[in-house]
Amino acid sequence: GEGWVGEEALAIAVYCALRYGESFEKAIIAAANHKGDSDSTAAICGNLLGAHLGFGAIPKRLVQPLELRELITYMADALVADK
Repeated sequence: GEGWVGEEALAIAVYCALRYGESFEKAIIAAANHKGDSDSTAAICGNLLGAHLGFGAIPKRLVQPLELRELITYMADALVADK
């Protein structure tokens, strides 16, 4: 499949996360560069690897230009604190 339905998108994202799990950036690039619903598969892959590897695994050059970065970080920290 090309990721146009949920199970296909998840399968592509999991494959990329497993295949390139040592590199957040390589996994996202692989998940985003296929003929299909690549934005969804890359987003799912990023969430999987972010949860597995942690925030520190995301290259800083990808984090710095993120809009509302401070607010997103604050909300994420608040969610973790509310266990």
